[in-house]
Amino acid sequence: MNRNKRHISSNPDNGDFFDKVTIPYQKNKEEVWAALSSRLEEPYKPKTIHLFSYRPAMAIAAALLALVALFSVMRFYTTNITCPAGQHLTVSLPDGSSVEMNAGSVLKYRPFWWWASRDLRFEGEGFFKVQKGSAFRVRSCRGQTTVLGTTFNIFSRDETYKVTCFTGKVKVTSKTKEEVILGPGYSAQVIESGKIIVRKEKMPEATVSWMDNMFNFTAAPLAEVMKEVERQYGVTISMEPGLIFYYTGFFSKEKPVEEVLSIICKPFGITYVKTADGSYKIISNP
Repeated sequence: MNRNKRHISSNPDNGDFFDKVTIPYQKNKEEVWAALSSRLEEPYKPKTIHLFSYRPAMAIAAALLALVALFSVMRFYTTNITCPAGQHLTVSLPDGSSVEMNAGSVLKYRPFWWWASRDLRFEGEGFFKVQKGSAFRVRSCRGQTTVLGTTFNIFSRDETYKVTCFTGKVKVTSKTKEEVILGPGYSAQVIESGKIIVRKEKMPEATVSWMDNMFNFTAAPLAEVMKEVERQYGVTISMEPGLIFYYTGFFSKEKPVEEVLSIICKPFGITYVKTADGSYKIISNP
């Protein structure tokens, strides 16, 4: 028996209630089927899910890498200039400063970073003309020279580091951090211990006589004199052991190398011979 009929039979008054109830859904099966068919015939529209795109991130990363590469080139790219034996060379720096390099000298600086740091490395001998501006630093193996705008000469060879100031002021710093400030006409020499010896030069111009192709020596060890002749003429010179002399002299580089060797050797009673390979050897007179 139907549940509702059981409920009506048990309670006759409920019959009126169910007779009054109307079902709101009045569609027949044809109408329902037509509605379903129309829904099935509608084209399928897939949902689009937006995932994270790597393209913008890759573009940003590429731009950052390019900036890092550009910075590295600007910061670390170095210009190396070597003045060979037998020559002098004048180098113009990015700010208009200049260096006249003596034979056998080496200069290194960073041209693209010069606007941020006027800093260079130098070994050999050179005359510097520095434009006014930020600190200008010349670093060598045995010392450092710092200026703002001046002219000065640096000699940095083997164990010798000497700075002579011509105009303005320069600060010389040794590897042991000892410092001195030089005015025009004064020189500073850094010795092996790091101590700095300051002198008043009687003839400062003699320090840069090399710029006029002149040799100028004052009580210089003969071995150092021969090294300078090697650099200026691009030759090789060896010395017989035991030739310990000190030479003072002033003469032109325009002379042939063999004439120069004769000038230097004569006061000490020694001579030179030219070997089969084109080099020279300084020996005692037979």
